[in-house]
Amino acid sequence: MTTTVKQQQHLMGRDPEPKVQVDARTWTGTKLALWRSKVAWDIVARQAAEILGRCKHMTGCPAESVETEGCLPDCPDREFRMSALVILNAARQSAPVSASKLAQQPYMPPSREFFSDVVAELAACQAELEAFRAAATLPPPPPQDPQLEENPS
Repeated sequence: MTTTVKQQQHLMGRDPEPKVQVDARTWTGTKLALWRSKVAWDIVARQAAEILGRCKHMTGCPAESVETEGCLPDCPDREFRMSALVILNAARQSAPVSASKLAQQPYMPPSREFFSDVVAELAACQAELEAFRAAATLPPPPPQDPQLEENPS
């Protein structure tokens, strides 16, 4: 018993995603809600970082210079700082993904040597491809012997 391609794709779990119609109003509302949440999480993270910067520490407190370190038991804003850290970490974890940091990084163009290597490799690949194409062409069939042809008369 043979199975069709569609059944095979289903058995392998490769069913295509069903397409769903979404109203433009719903799609726009979803985009606006995501944008508002991104803006709100940015505000929360900025304010929590500002609160952390205003916290007072005892002399020699390791948390004064390193965010991940704990405060000394005698620090005056110890509990306040811990609450701000909870808010800041929640904001960092729940914020929507943003690729703008990658886009803002400096661009370093490839060196001339790297570019020359890439161009040389492309030329070698093109030559190899032409060799494959030449090998794949079949010679024309040999001419038929006139003695073997049938005489239509």
